[in-house]
Amino acid sequence: MKLVMTKHVVSALLIGSLSLLPGVAAAQQKQVFDVSNVYEKPLSGHFKMGNPGSEESRITINSRYLMLGEKPFLPVMGEFHFSRVKRDHWLDVILKMKACGIRIISTYFFWNRHEEVEGQFDWEGEKDVRAFVELCKEQGLFVFLRVGPWAHGEARNGGTPDWILRKKFIKDRSDDEVYQNYVKRYFAQIAAQVRGLYYKDGGNIIGIQLENEYWYAKAGEAYIQWLKDTVMKLGMDVPIYTVTGWSNGSVPPYQVIPLWGAYPDAPWSQHVQKEYQPGNFKFDSFRDNKKIGNDQIKSKDVYMTYEDYPFFTCEMGVGIQNTYHRRLVIDPIDGLGLITAKLGSGSNLLGYYVFSGGTQFRGLLHPTNEDQDETGYWTRVPAKSYDFQAAIKESGEISEAYKQLKKLHYFVDDFGSLLAPMATMIGTARDGELQTAVRSDNHSGFLFGIHYARYQSRQVSRNNRFSIRFQNEKIEFPRKGVDISDSTIFIWPLNLRIGNARMKYATAQLIDTVGHNYLFFQNKNIPVEMAFDAAEIADISVPDQPGAIVRKEGTRLFVAGLQSGKNCLVTLRMKNGTIANIVVLTQQEADNCWLFTTRGQKKCFISSAGMYADKDSIYVYSQQNRMEFSSLKADGRFIGSVVSTPERKPQITLTSHPLFKGVQWLETGNLKEISANEQLNHRFFFKEFSLDNPSAFRKVTLYLYPETEVRINLNNQWVSQSVTPGKLNAIDLKGYAAKGENTLFLAFPYTVGEHKFAARMVVEYMNYDRVEMSTDSSWLATDMYSFPSSLKAFKRPLPPKVVVAPAFAASLFANEFREWNVQVPVCLYQGGNEVYLHLNYTGDRAELYNGYTLSADDFNANVPWSIGLQRQERSVEGSTLRLIVYPLSKDEKIFFDIPPVSKDYGQCRIDKFEANPEYKIRITQ
Repeated sequence: MKLVMTKHVVSALLIGSLSLLPGVAAAQQKQVFDVSNVYEKPLSGHFKMGNPGSEESRITINSRYLMLGEKPFLPVMGEFHFSRVKRDHWLDVILKMKACGIRIISTYFFWNRHEEVEGQFDWEGEKDVRAFVELCKEQGLFVFLRVGPWAHGEARNGGTPDWILRKKFIKDRSDDEVYQNYVKRYFAQIAAQVRGLYYKDGGNIIGIQLENEYWYAKAGEAYIQWLKDTVMKLGMDVPIYTVTGWSNGSVPPYQVIPLWGAYPDAPWSQHVQKEYQPGNFKFDSFRDNKKIGNDQIKSKDVYMTYEDYPFFTCEMGVGIQNTYHRRLVIDPIDGLGLITAKLGSGSNLLGYYVFSGGTQFRGLLHPTNEDQDETGYWTRVPAKSYDFQAAIKESGEISEAYKQLKKLHYFVDDFGSLLAPMATMIGTARDGELQTAVRSDNHSGFLFGIHYARYQSRQVSRNNRFSIRFQNEKIEFPRKGVDISDSTIFIWPLNLRIGNARMKYATAQLIDTVGHNYLFFQNKNIPVEMAFDAAEIADISVPDQPGAIVRKEGTRLFVAGLQSGKNCLVTLRMKNGTIANIVVLTQQEADNCWLFTTRGQKKCFISSAGMYADKDSIYVYSQQNRMEFSSLKADGRFIGSVVSTPERKPQITLTSHPLFKGVQWLETGNLKEISANEQLNHRFFFKEFSLDNPSAFRKVTLYLYPETEVRINLNNQWVSQSVTPGKLNAIDLKGYAAKGENTLFLAFPYTVGEHKFAARMVVEYMNYDRVEMSTDSSWLATDMYSFPSSLKAFKRPLPPKVVVAPAFAASLFANEFREWNVQVPVCLYQGGNEVYLHLNYTGDRAELYNGYTLSADDFNANVPWSIGLQRQERSVEGSTLRLIVYPLSKDEKIFFDIPPVSKDYGQCRIDKFEANPEYKIRITQ
């Protein structure tokens, strides 16, 4: 019995019952799938794409999947923004993505990064897309260009330059002729940069995404078609053209492929509670997602049907970008759950956003991030950090999510040609129950299972068995029902060819093949059981497994009782004399499994350290100077090795920097008495300074501690804010400051006694540059009766008298923010790979300045903040960095996955500070 859901997706039955009483064993749950007739031949030849490339390796698309030459192609695509990572570190990220099984790198273009000032294009340094694409090609990776012109990506105005939006007589993102003229000019620049790098030319650019999140359904089709026609006329001729499909994304029929996405949480949500999205962890024939793009939609296709289009994704979230009001901590298996749900639902291109975090680099005139205050963006995002809790962090470190995904990517890369043509049948399950699906070609397939959802713990799903009907047989397994615990995600093979034999099923997940060795792993604690068709097998041996059971029943051979681990080896000897080895790793070993192909030979390693291959060399890297790894040999055995290198200790120091540290205190008076004709005199202090940064002012603040009354004048304007003697005053001078030359003077009336003051002015620009000046010997002073005026000459001021700072100066303003100096030595790296700062701090947010530029920042989610020092926009070697922490107010409306404790509100402190080098060693095999 089956119920047709769409053309290619059907629903299965669940037979059995669940106990309603806690602690009582449930009856057997038997999930039944009839996949004997799910496969249909895909529709082909209807898409109007570009040049597919040479005949033997042409890339084409049918209604279900990609073809690379004559083989189905199921690639993994990861997003990496070249303009958000220093050029010197592109290769490191590319190698880490490749080591994780990524085949395609997608990348945004942010228009305002290349033409921030109208008519001034910049393609140098980290903006050099040609060098980036060529570097990807050297590593054998395809590239997908997301050209916009509107990109989003938490970039300012979605990447649209301010100068476009300031024009009164054009409408952006439309068929406005003037706007389209600017877009065509911009696209011509992109085309010139990547000329000759297209797939048709022997290059590696295989796809172009047009616009992004263009939600105008039928009304927007003409604009999307114009964008496609324009890039093709400019020579940007590729095998695949796409758009984002969610929220009724505009799709000119058969001209572009709509791509989909899902995220583990929604930082753009307008509330400060938990965001429950269990549907993201279910198998579903519906491709759209109401929780992406801050838009609410109904769970049905209201604009068009997609049965003639393959199910591809481009924005699957391993993590998510935190916003000020939502401080999320994404679980390492969230991304695995999301992507497994899509793969089991029939997706045949697994696209992640973003796979590598980055940094919002400095703009000349504006910040490069979306700015809630200035651009009206609906959330506040960090000024610099675009870590995104990605698989590869902003710092360059790989996350735990990276390892969770890697083993799935290896499987897809090796077995994608089998999986891609398979249709999907979705199991029937209620919320909270084990979610299942089968992909099949009518004769073989894979069983998918997910027993996980973010924020929603699952009871153990007990006593599960499965019945899969193919065209000529029915497979029921395992022999005894298995319990499946919370946070279990699995893909199990059905009728899989192992060498010359046929594996009927395995309750273990397939990773990859290396020669005649087949790598599996045990999903958590589910007992490993395998069954084979006995027809081609002469013998099965299980050495070093005293508890293993090998039994023949009828036409099948069963193997059970295995103890997983890298020494768990099952050897199949075929009747034709060949051998196939099955190695069953633990789940942790699978997370630490690495696969590379060098000199035409695939190699497998297990190491808790990171690994990647560059050309014919394999490297192991870690923040430990001693690294262990095991390498797989031809006979299925792993051999252990250890490598080490001398330990390095970066001499990076953290010292407190009080607000007035280094500020000189100036004497305002030392009078025992005041004569009659001096009673109205003042001591005036002058400071001339230049503000030539081309960006606008964000803040201009004068921190002033006077012991007596004082008046402030900036640029011949008296400051209206009152000043309290004997306290630290924060005076807002933004409305008085001017670009270019400025003159500040302070007027202290004569007062009997010894008195002094200190001041520190901080000027913050919209591009997050920051300059400051303090009281010192560059200030000048004079005593007069009349006030200085630009309309008349007055007595020339002289250098002031510097006096000793009071003892309390070190504690001033500690409750508003605190600062520390981070001293970085000149020889920081000493030939090493990277040095990471790891910080735990108490406070709302933190900033790290390198001279006058903001280098890194963080919204505190109460997890460690990691900073890659070598990845900072400007070199930090030999520099004194300034770390600033701001306190968290109880009045702020913020959702925390890990809330602060009540005593930490209003506090600023550094709880842990470490500098850890990364070691990298080349290993030879």
